[in-house]
Amino acid sequence: MSNFAFMSGTGNDFIVGEYEGEVSEIQIIALVSDAEIDVDGVIFVEKLSNNSVKMHYYNNDGTKAELCVNGVRCTAKYSIDNNFVDSSKFIVVAPVGEIPVTVKENIVEIEAPIPSYNKTPLKIEDVTGITSSVGNPHFLINVSSVKDIDLPALSKKVLSSDHFPDGVNIEIYEVLENNFINARVYERGVGETDACGSGALCMFNYLSKEKIIGDEGIVNYPGGDISLRYENEILYLSGEVRYL
Repeated sequence: MSNFAFMSGTGNDFIVGEYEGEVSEIQIIALVSDAEIDVDGVIFVEKLSNNSVKMHYYNNDGTKAELCVNGVRCTAKYSIDNNFVDSSKFIVVAPVGEIPVTVKENIVEIEAPIPSYNKTPLKIEDVTGITSSVGNPHFLINVSSVKDIDLPALSKKVLSSDHFPDGVNIEIYEVLENNFINARVYERGVGETDACGSGALCMFNYLSKEKIIGDEGIVNYPGGDISLRYENEILYLSGEVRYL
């Protein structure tokens, strides 16, 4: 892996480097095990043109993911800093499609795909939540206090059911005042992580569309804040990206 860096997008930590061709799950696992820090995934950035790059993303267990929003933001920052693109506004190509991004120093904003969700709650034993998708699947669970939940045990209960044969990202959240949302996440193929951009999108979109919150909100994960807003029916997400 050439020209690599350790980067963090609001608490999601990645190894990021230049794309040099396809790699195997075993190669990804080896990169992760040899890393100096614990990482949630590995990203290879491929220059496509002066205004676009492609993100090749792998979970830390070697599997591919349909979308990693915080990975997209790290890809954008890496592309600017390595002169892959000519402008601070460009396109990152992910498996779910083309994502417009804007980089302003350490803040990266994306024009996000709009998630879908099922209005009818799904009950699994004593756990009730909303299923949502933004290219990858999510299960959104409203709780009274995110810090008091045994998230690994709850996730095991959900994942042992037959509702998600291909796995699912599990978010627990509580809505506070002023459109502020506390959240934790158990990511498919990774485990509990400090943040999840696609999960933030799914939570915010559901809560906004159901008029539980307004058109602007902040999702607070253990790794930091992610800002979201609807503007002219376009969904934006922004947050800090830094090098580790």
